[in-house]
Amino acid sequence: MDTGTQDIFPQIFIALVIAAVIFFLYMFVEKLYTSYLKYDSVRVEVYPFTGNQTKSFEQNPNNNNNIMLYTSEDQLTGIEFTYTSFIYISDETDTGVEGWRTIFYKGYESSPFPLCGPGVFVSSASPTNSAPTLRVIMNTYDKWFNPIDVKQIPFNKWFHLALVLRKNTMEVYVNGNLASKHSFNGTLPYQNYQSLNLFPNITTKVSDFKNDSANTVEKYGIPPGENFVIHGKATGYISNVMYYRYAASYSEIQADMARGPSSQMDIGSMDQPPYLIDTWWTQIKN
Repeated sequence: MDTGTQDIFPQIFIALVIAAVIFFLYMFVEKLYTSYLKYDSVRVEVYPFTGNQTKSFEQNPNNNNNIMLYTSEDQLTGIEFTYTSFIYISDETDTGVEGWRTIFYKGYESSPFPLCGPGVFVSSASPTNSAPTLRVIMNTYDKWFNPIDVKQIPFNKWFHLALVLRKNTMEVYVNGNLASKHSFNGTLPYQNYQSLNLFPNITTKVSDFKNDSANTVEKYGIPPGENFVIHGKATGYISNVMYYRYAASYSEIQADMARGPSSQMDIGSMDQPPYLIDTWWTQIKN
């Protein structure tokens, strides 16, 4: 064997090694990119601002500019999702008129009926103008009206809200603590493909959504003595709205809460108190 033939084998070997390294590096980068895309679709930053204007996030996969909130899939416990946000409710929300005012819901822009999965509302009348009730609505396959109420929500103060659907139960966390929950026994939660609407300014008829001695609205599923009359949108702000395609863990809720409300204002204005900074929730003592 001549010297030229002997010299070519090391070159071939080195070339093969370089090709193998490039191939495996390409596979590694592709794997990282695929993982990033998957993570980006299961944990979505919907609204990273602080604002008080009506917003609608259309769910149209054919529009590349849309923020898509894909439904839960491949979860061992069934349907799961999480919505987190910071909410500020002004005492101007309390008009003294029995009913509710909108904060956000997923469904038709013109009405939370019959799609509301989920929805968040606040009472428009509260005792002594001090403690409104927060109401979460979640559709199921057997009925649209499944209310979960949280009382003693503060006026004029930011609080963190997390809605977690896991094991066929809706859990409502306020400032990282489980405030209320509702199990959908015998049926399943219904996820819809309509828009996510922030502060939709809508009104419903009293005769349609109040069930008392004067009105009966069994066709809407409102139980006797209950009402779901909406008088427009709440007066206040919403901030840092996040959507998870799975049930967030307690540590994830705490981490999200530690971010605090965004200091970046969207359309609208707010006289920002000193605690409206990103680290307020980690610094506060009382």
